[in-house]
Order: sequence, then C-alpha cells, then structure tokens
Amino acid sequence: MHHHQHQHQHGNYNNNNHAAANNSYSSWQSSYSLNALPLSPTVRAKLQFCGFNAVQDVLRHHSLPVQLVKSVPSLTLDEAQDVLKACRCGLDGFALRGAKSASELLKKEQERIPLMTFCAQVDGILGGGVQTGEITEFCGAPGVGKTQIGMQLAVSVQLPKEFFCGNEGECVYVDTEGSFTCDRCEDMAIGARRKLEERVQEMRCSEEERREYEECLESNMFSVDSILKRIHVFRCHEVTELLACLDHMPEFVKEHPKVKLVVVDSIAFHFRQDFDDMALRASILAKTTNNLMSLAKKHELAVVTINQATTKPGGRLAPALGESYAHAATTRVALSWGEEGTRIAYVAKSPRLANRKAMYTITRDGVRDVVHAASKRKKFT
Repeated sequence: MHHHQHQHQHGNYNNNNHAAANNSYSSWQSSYSLNALPLSPTVRAKLQFCGFNAVQDVLRHHSLPVQLVKSVPSLTLDEAQDVLKACRCGLDGFALRGAKSASELLKKEQERIPLMTFCAQVDGILGGGVQTGEITEFCGAPGVGKTQIGMQLAVSVQLPKEFFCGNEGECVYVDTEGSFTCDRCEDMAIGARRKLEERVQEMRCSEEERREYEECLESNMFSVDSILKRIHVFRCHEVTELLACLDHMPEFVKEHPKVKLVVVDSIAFHFRQDFDDMALRASILAKTTNNLMSLAKKHELAVVTINQATTKPGGRLAPALGESYAHAATTRVALSWGEEGTRIAYVAKSPRLANRKAMYTITRDGVRDVVHAASKRKKFT
C-alpha cells in the first residue's frame, strides 16, 4: 500500500511540476500520438473510443490512474498506470516495464518439463533433456543421426503427463530435405511404447498402480496411430516456402496450443543452396532465428534446429552458416563419429550447461544408450 502511495505521490509531483521540471517533455507530448506508444491495441482502442488520441489529451487532466479510470471506465487500474507511465516517459525508460525478478524466472524454468531423447547419457549432458523455451541445435556430418534425434523428439514430446511426467504435446516438423520418413517414425513410436511398458514392469508399485500405468498406455493417448497423428509435417522445397512456413508458425501454434516442439530439419539446406548475396542471407537468417526464439519463449515450447556440417581447410568439420549464425541457438550440440563406429554428442555451446560428451546409438527403436560400453565411456567423462 505504501509503495502505491509513493508511486502516486511521485506521479503527482511529475504532473504538477511538469513544465518547470522538464520542458523537453512538453515538446514531444504535444506532438506524440498514442499510436506511437508501446501500448496494447486493446488499451489504445479503449482510450481512442473515449476521445483520447494524443499524449497531451491524457496528461492534461489526469495525474493519477484512478482519475484516468473515471474518464475511461473500461480501463483497469493497472492499465491506467501503464498508460500514464508511457505518456510521461515516451519511448525512453519504458524498457523496465514488465521486468521479472531472477527468482521468478528460476521458478518458471524449474516448472519446465524437458523432452527426453531416450538416451540417458545424452539427456544427462542436456540437463534432463531438450529444454522448452529455447532453441537447441544439433549439428554434424551426414549419417550421424541428426534427423533420427529430431524424429525421436517428435515422439517423446508426446509422453503422457500423468504417470510418465511428459509434455503430452504435439510436434511441428518442418522438413526441407525430404529426410522425414513415416515408416521410421512408426518404428520409434512402437519403440517408445515398448520402452514405457518395460519401465512399468520394472517399477516397484502395487498391482493397482501398475494397472493404471498400463491403462494410460492402452488408451488412445499413446497408441502408435495417435502418436503419428500428433506430428504435423510441413515439406518445404525452397527458401521462400521455408520462410512462409516459419512466418505462419505463430498462427499455427495459436490454433494448435498443444504444440510443444518445432523441429526445422534442416535450417541450413535452403540457405546454403538459394542465396548468392551473403549479407542478405545473414539478415534473413537473423530475423528467422529471432522469430523462432520469440516463438519458443512466448509459447514455452522447444525449438530444435538441425544444421549441416561443412569441411574447413585442414579437414576440420564445422557447423554450416558461419559465425554470424553461431549465436542463434541457445544450446548447440555437435554430433560426431567416435572410435569403432560409436556416435558422440558434445555440448559445444550453452549458457547453462557444461561442455560434456555422451555416447549414443541409433537402433530400430530410435535413439538409445550404448550397451556394454563401460570401458569406452571412461574416455569421454
């Protein structure tokens, strides 16, 4: 209460001493339209409906939120406070509006359910799995299993919330290379069912609880057919199709609120083939990744991008699309071949994860742990 009084007194002070305290305000306030302020369209419409079109219209008779609410009854007190703050500060000093404390953000992060890869070692280096609310990139040479990981995540994002602590979501799979195959996805769906059934059998629980787990799997929630129905595949043959598809994505996610994963396989293919102008490519790529990051944060979903590897002088493999794209993903996982045909995942870049390696293999059922690799594992930990 004291805090609000202080704010209101401060508001009064600003208003009463307006001309004397800061003449620079009056110059822009007299010319600024409400359309130029960072207000939501609904709030702006409420003000315009009551005849307020310019900043000076609002400030002329209102120094407190409660006064503005009397003039515009459809506004809430919070909205009125935001309007007055915007009118006083203009575009300056408005960035702090809606700031969240680190404590709030931590709590939100802890509530997120990561997407399992079904390989305990890879999940381990990713802090439990692929995180929602950010972009994770998997890059590597052809045949190392990038698309397999993408399809595996398309299945595991659907794990039931009840009993199995999953996201119970849907997946959008944007396929630019024609590498998504339904048969392979069906194998993984069958494998995921089998994995969960094995887990139920291994659980130490009462018969009644076990029956509930089994019923959860038997229901349509996690049948092979329903898993495939919840994967929405967009096939993009050229860069204009890809950009149109990604532009449409926020609208599609709004219509399908259960979408918890967007896979772009691969982000590099068309950008490498269809552009001669490197500056234009970098600019469009930056805008595209910014939009994907906004999508991930706004809808609390995971965005997974698959990137190709390119050979640098000296035979070294490096992610495609160059240095300007290197910062686009929150987490970058480099996939490579190890000794004797083993596959290695390495966290190459992440603000929250250590640079660690893990071994994985691709089986008929999908991405899995390497069996009997205890002696080899010591080399990578």
